[in-house]
Amino acid sequence: MDNDKFKKERQLDNLENLVENHTRTERHLEQYSEIGSKENKDNARKKQAVRENEIQNLKTNIINGNNETIPEQIDNITENYRSTNRYMEDNYNKISPEVWDNMNKKQENREEQIENLIGKIDYEEE
Repeated sequence: MDNDKFKKERQLDNLENLVENHTRTERHLEQYSEIGSKENKDNARKKQAVRENEIQNLKTNIINGNNETIPEQIDNITENYRSTNRYMEDNYNKISPEVWDNMNKKQENREEQIENLIGKIDYEEE
């Protein structure tokens, strides 16, 4: 039970961070719409779309609980991993070192999650 509570707290913290980042970026887009390159604005809008999707997914998981099967969880995490890798490859020269490090840590966490979930499947099959 404590694990479920801890998981929900992490989800809520993650949701709060996503909403704050989304709001801050939205303000920047509004305030500096006359300045800045089109490329940077397009990049920010792409980030916003990803954040909006993540916010919606988190809200759904918090409200409904995570009722996905282990293979579904693996598929979703794998898709997020691939999507983030594509984003990092396409924008490697535009991402600050701090953000790059955070993204790499998130990717490492996703790899760990996938390994743990695969381990659960292997354990259940025994």
